[in-house]
Amino acid sequence: QRVDWAALYAGSGARLTDLPTYPFQHRPYWLPQSSAGDVVSAGQEAAGHRMLDAVVRVADTDEYVFTGRLSAGTHAWVAEHELGGRALVPGVALIDMAVRAADEAGCASVAEMVVTAPLRVPESGGVRIQLVVKEPQDGGDRPFAIHSCPETGDEWILHATGTLASEAPEPEFDLGAWPPADARPVPTDGFYDRLAEHGYVYGPLFRGLQTLWHREGAAGAEYFAEVGLPEGTDTGGFGIHPGLFDAAIHPRVVAAINDAGEEFTLLLPFVWSGISLYATGATRLRVRMVIDGEADSATSCHVQLADETGRPVAEVRSVEARPVSADRPEGHDETARSLYGLDWIPAEPAPVEPAGRWALLGAVGGEPAEMLGAERHATLAEAAGADVLVVGYAAPPGGEVLAPVHDTAVEVLELVQQWLADDRFRASRLVVLTRGAVVPGDDDTAPDLVGAAVWGLLRSAQAEHPDRILLADIDDDPASARILPAVLEAGHDQVMVRAGTVSVPRLTPQPPPEADAVGGRPVPDPQGTVLITGGTGALGALFARHL
Repeated sequence: QRVDWAALYAGSGARLTDLPTYPFQHRPYWLPQSSAGDVVSAGQEAAGHRMLDAVVRVADTDEYVFTGRLSAGTHAWVAEHELGGRALVPGVALIDMAVRAADEAGCASVAEMVVTAPLRVPESGGVRIQLVVKEPQDGGDRPFAIHSCPETGDEWILHATGTLASEAPEPEFDLGAWPPADARPVPTDGFYDRLAEHGYVYGPLFRGLQTLWHREGAAGAEYFAEVGLPEGTDTGGFGIHPGLFDAAIHPRVVAAINDAGEEFTLLLPFVWSGISLYATGATRLRVRMVIDGEADSATSCHVQLADETGRPVAEVRSVEARPVSADRPEGHDETARSLYGLDWIPAEPAPVEPAGRWALLGAVGGEPAEMLGAERHATLAEAAGADVLVVGYAAPPGGEVLAPVHDTAVEVLELVQQWLADDRFRASRLVVLTRGAVVPGDDDTAPDLVGAAVWGLLRSAQAEHPDRILLADIDDDPASARILPAVLEAGHDQVMVRAGTVSVPRLTPQPPPEADAVGGRPVPDPQGTVLITGGTGALGALFARHL
C-alpha cells in the first residue's frame, strides 16, 4: 500500500523540501579495511607475511597456527597466475609461507613440501588460510600443513604438507662469474605466448624470465637465467616475491618445450625438497638450474638463486614436477583430491658417524657390521645395553616361501616384544634391515615376501612406539649401510636405500581413473580382485557391495 505521507506528518510542522538537481555522489569516507584487521586486540600476533595475517602459539603445546585470508581484492597479483581460466596461487607462494612459519617456529629451512591440491582464489569473496606447525620431532624437525576453506563454507581442503628442518646447509655456490663462458644463449621469444596456448596465462608480474643460457654439465643439463620483477613492485612481506620465485622455475618449462616440441605437456612442481632462504627483498635474480636427465622426461631439478652480484639468495635442492592438464588441473575436483598413491621421494640426510654402541643380530650380509662398527651378537641378551640394535631379515634362497614368511613374522614379533619389555633397551633404537621388501613405483621387480611381511608387521609396532623403530630396505652397496646413522639422526622411520641414496615414502596425488563415455564416472575393472581386510562389520559389507 502507498503511504499517506500527509496524514503521517499532519500537525508536525513538516514540509516538502526541494532536493539538489544532481544525483547524490556515493563516496565512502571510511578507511578501507585491511585483510589483517587488529589481530593484537583479538589475542593474536601479526604474522608479518603478505598471505598470513596472524599467528598464535597453541596453549600448553609447542604448536603454531597461522591464519590469513586471500581474495582477488586483497591479493590482486594472484589473478596474474592463471591455469585453465582459474586464478591459482603458485606453489612458490606456499613455499614462502612455509619459510615464514619456519622462522617463527625456530626452524632454519623447509626440508620438504608436497603440494596435494592447487589453491584457487575465487572471483568474488575470499578463502581462509591455515598453516599449522606441529611440535618438533626427534632432531627438532616439525611437520606442517596448509589448508584453505571458502568464506561461505566449512570444508577445509589440504593443499600442502611438509617438514620444517631445524638446521639449514650453508650455501655452497657462487654465481659471480656470469654468464658462464661456455654457455650458449637460448631464445625465449614468444615463450609466455606459447604457455598461454596451453592454458597457462601469465600477467606482467609473472613474466619475469628475461635472458637464458644453456650448457651440458657433468651433473646434467644446466640452465642459467636472469629473472626480474616489473619496476616498482612491492616485495615487502615476502621472503621472495612469488612472481620472482615462479620465474626462477621457468627455465624448466623452456627446456621441456624445446625438447618436446609440439608434444609439449605442461609440468607443475608438486614436491619441493631442501629449501633454504639466505636473503630477502630481491627484485632481480640470477638462476642456475640443473636438470636430472632428459628435459622432456626428467622430473627433478636443482635450483640456485643469487643476487645481481652472484651472492646466494636461496636454494632448492630438488623440485619434482609432473604433467598437468589445463582443462582439469589436479585437485580441482573431489575425485582428484581423493586419489593418493605411495611414492618414494628422495631425501638427503646429512652424513654423520655412528653414535653410541651399535649391536648386530643376524644381519643380512656382512657389510652392515663393517660399515657401522657394530658388535655381532647371537642373542638379544648379549646385546643388552646397546644404543642401537640392528637386526636383519630376508628370504632364504630358493625353496618354499610361505613357511619362511610365517616363521619370520613370529620371530620378529617375539624379538620386538622382548626388546620393548627389557628395561636395558628402554633408551635404545631398533633398526630392522631388509633386502627387496619394497620397490620404487617404476620397478617391476617382485619384492621379497619375507621382508614385506616384516614391514607390514612392524608398521603397526611403529604406530604404537613412535620414534623407536627404523625400517630400512637396503641393497648390497656398502654406502647403503654407511648412511644408516644419518637416517637415524634425521628421524626417518621408513626408508629405501639404494647405492647410498635414501628415499622416503610419501602420499602424493594420483591422476584420476579413466571415465566412461556416459556420466563421467570411473569405470571399475570387472575382472579385478579386491581384498578387504577387517571388513566383517556393517561398513565392510557396504563397501563390498559397492565394489
